[in-house]
Amino acid sequence: MKTFLPIFFGAALLGNPAAACEAPRAIGDSVQVAWISPVRQTVGAKTMISVVRTADFRALVGTKDRDPTAILRAIGMLGPKQKLRKDYKITLFDVKAEWLCRPIPGAEGEVVAGLRRCEEKHQDRDASTHPKAWTDCGYLVDVLSGKRTLDIYRLEWSAAVTWGFCVMPLQRFLEGA
Repeated sequence: MKTFLPIFFGAALLGNPAAACEAPRAIGDSVQVAWISPVRQTVGAKTMISVVRTADFRALVGTKDRDPTAILRAIGMLGPKQKLRKDYKITLFDVKAEWLCRPIPGAEGEVVAGLRRCEEKHQDRDASTHPKAWTDCGYLVDVLSGKRTLDIYRLEWSAAVTWGFCVMPLQRFLEGA
């Protein structure tokens, strides 16, 4: 199996034509991931959701002083000028790495930092994420600063729930739950 390392994919999306992608981070065989979404958002069993590593999200929360607006901008859930107008939830899953894929363009079957590249039909971006946050590098950038924040993965809901899940209000998670 080939290993694919992105070099120039997200440059235009980042607004800097000279910028190159940084390498995505490798993960272990199993990992806890988080799906952050508006409280009323639901998905079907075959729906692909965008998730981040829970440990990385917790670290980001600490850098943003637990301010929900700053955190949601850092992961692209709010645009640069948007105000927080609805409640959000966080859904935590323990998953096998093999259930995840990276939303990075490339040839079918390529592996990037230990995870397969998402199939073309699963490359589509999460509609609730601001376009300024997405890169084709496999990670998000803060919509205000343009700096890299979290690696992003795609996961089918039916696989995500295999080992169970926990849902809580985002505010409760930010308070240290």
